[in-house]
Amino acid sequence: MRIMSTDNESSAPSDESSDSGDLGLKMLNARKMIELRRKIVASQTKTLEQEKNTVAREKSKPSDREIVLASLTDRGDEVFQSAESRYPREMSSLIPAIARLIREKKIDKITGGELLQFFRSLGMRISVQTSISVEDHGKFVSLADKLKRDKDL
Repeated sequence: MRIMSTDNESSAPSDESSDSGDLGLKMLNARKMIELRRKIVASQTKTLEQEKNTVAREKSKPSDREIVLASLTDRGDEVFQSAESRYPREMSSLIPAIARLIREKKIDKITGGELLQFFRSLGMRISVQTSISVEDHGKFVSLADKLKRDKDL
């Protein structure tokens, strides 16, 4: 009669096969984890690059205020700054509208006088520092100084 093997004898060969199966499964899982990590890192770097490109595009794109200031001539910047300081709320809604017209090429250049007239037509009372200079012996002097000198003579 044959005696059945004990648990120790029968478990030894199956342990070896299960160990090699477990080892193979662990290696397969490790390879999959490595591949997943690579994909995640690649996805994250791609997302970061896209965010950097978006930020760079936004930085290079001029703001509405910059667009308007670039098109102002003949003391237009002084009129614009005076209007901004006196009417900040109104200017915050006017600047995008003016910038849109400039982008659409409906307006090319805006002089200080035109801008001042536009603001006044909207009811915005804007004052700009002005002075009258005249040439006196090769130098430009204010009209008030010239009149004082002529009076003193």
